[in-house]
Amino acid sequence: MSKAPRRWTVGLVIGQLDYGGAETQLADLALHLPQQYQPIVYCLSHRTEPHGARLRAAGIPVRALPAKAHFDFERVHRLRRALRLDRVDLVHGFLYIGSAYAYLATRPPQRLPLVASARNCKREPNWLRRWLIARALRNAEAVICNSEEMKRFAERVYRVRPESAAVVYNGVDLERFQFRPPVRTGRIGTVGRLTPQKDLGTFLEAAARVARRRPEVRFEIAGAGSERARLESQARALGLSERVRFLGTTDRIERFLEGLEQFWLTSAWEGTPNVLLEAMAVGVPVIATAVGGVPEVVDSGRTGVLVDPGDCERIARASIDLWKQPGEAERFARAARAEVEQRFSREVMVRETCRVYEETLRAAA
Repeated sequence: MSKAPRRWTVGLVIGQLDYGGAETQLADLALHLPQQYQPIVYCLSHRTEPHGARLRAAGIPVRALPAKAHFDFERVHRLRRALRLDRVDLVHGFLYIGSAYAYLATRPPQRLPLVASARNCKREPNWLRRWLIARALRNAEAVICNSEEMKRFAERVYRVRPESAAVVYNGVDLERFQFRPPVRTGRIGTVGRLTPQKDLGTFLEAAARVARRRPEVRFEIAGAGSERARLESQARALGLSERVRFLGTTDRIERFLEGLEQFWLTSAWEGTPNVLLEAMAVGVPVIATAVGGVPEVVDSGRTGVLVDPGDCERIARASIDLWKQPGEAERFARAARAEVEQRFSREVMVRETCRVYEETLRAAA
């Protein structure tokens, strides 16, 4: 009688499970891992929604470990104890905070294989956190980076060992984000947290320039964050009060994207942004800043347009060009969808992540 294949328990550690690219990737991974892996999610805060509900509905345990301080060593002990009680075989830390806590919780006396992750090309300014992140990434058995540029950044800034780093691009649910040919809706939009990283001030400056040429166009920003009041003030100063809508967070991002004529990404730094891939999958022509892993996603002139960060004039010119040339916009959209299907699907992301898990578990055996 053949022996049943072993099931491996994988602990997925992240700071929160609210709206965000890494949070979406974790949930999609956990929900679609093959049967030999049993995921358990450890959330380092009380912010477990909306993804916590999706995970629990599928029978995946979600353990909330909220902090009592900004960096809570007692939480490290609680995570270590939870990993032991759950008989976890491998730990995967998401984002720098998840990787740092996972590193501390998996070191002696409890030594578990650790897969860390590097997902954002920004150097941590706080020296103590930077030191801890570097320790976590250098000592992990494997480090998943979501772009080649992220891999180079992690090797340069955090001294990650090249042999331990693997590139796994973010993946899109192609059934949820279905293609439709681009249409002139008169709506230009973006999605993201309202933080300095997304540089939405540049979005508004470009919007003001486009608005002078296209009086019918409206601009929509989906997302919440600390910069909303400042951005609303900037919109008023630019005369855009009646032209820009701040929508807050939305859990129907596919509906939002389907209604856009163009998608702009104006970030000052990035890893590989989920929403850019989602816009490309839906068929919205994209204009994006050439930061982080974005040039690995957008082939400028074939699947979209790349611009330098902060270049509102170039964004506006590219937008007007796409408006004037609908055939070009459709060509970009179809090529972008094909690129996402080939390289950035959820299935590819899950398969490549499992390959890292298999290699890590084999080396630890």
